[in-house]
Amino acid sequence: MRQILTICLLVVALALTAADNTQRKSTIHLKNGEVVTGVISSRDDAKVEITVGDGVKYVYTTDEIDHISHEARRKNYDTSKFRGFVDFGYSLGFGSPRNNYWLVETSFGYQFNHHFYLGAGIALHNFSAKVETYPLRDDTAEPEHVDPNWRYPFVPVYIEGRYNLRSEVYNTPWASLKVGANTFNHTGFFLSPSIGFHIAAKRYFSFNFGIGYALHTAKYKLWTLGSTPGAVKDPSGTYRIDKTGVFHNAFVKFGVEF
Repeated sequence: MRQILTICLLVVALALTAADNTQRKSTIHLKNGEVVTGVISSRDDAKVEITVGDGVKYVYTTDEIDHISHEARRKNYDTSKFRGFVDFGYSLGFGSPRNNYWLVETSFGYQFNHHFYLGAGIALHNFSAKVETYPLRDDTAEPEHVDPNWRYPFVPVYIEGRYNLRSEVYNTPWASLKVGANTFNHTGFFLSPSIGFHIAAKRYFSFNFGIGYALHTAKYKLWTLGSTPGAVKDPSGTYRIDKTGVFHNAFVKFGVEF
């Protein structure tokens, strides 16, 4: 858990260092038809002071002003095209069998409009069965009743659909659904819905955080006696039954978008 928090803090620090510190501009529309664009330096019920690009300050009374418009917080990439996400988090297991794990997730795809994103990704869920977490692993038995694959993490690949409540130019809630399969060390089904909040940034990338649920299914070997119905002899000389486990986890994550 401490490692995940450290990674997240480093990401935030780097992001804040790289962020554009320029102030958001505003445009004052006067009743006489003139417009003045700059940074509002002070404002009250009677007057507005604005500083234009050359450093000159102008003061206008509220009687002179028709209305004021503000520059939207925008990023320097086009959110209607290619998108990428990298998330870091920590997950708590519930049910039985269960394990906690840290995670890294990615997703790359296409933003069709301000609301809908569709992409694909790969993740690392560091689910590594601990000693004596029966029936997954028992190093104390003679011989060891250990499926070697349980020393390695889940590596799911998936398709992700994401919906933003409003344009990502602004801060907005979002919902996501990942559907795919576990690969490499384990094989099985993977499903992960999540919800969160997108924090708009001015340049290069934005941030998001979320909470969600992850469902994994994966095969494992249940070590047993040779007389157990359905048992087969393992190359190690012991007997096993091939089983499929279902693993439930709830997670919290922090991410960077670009």
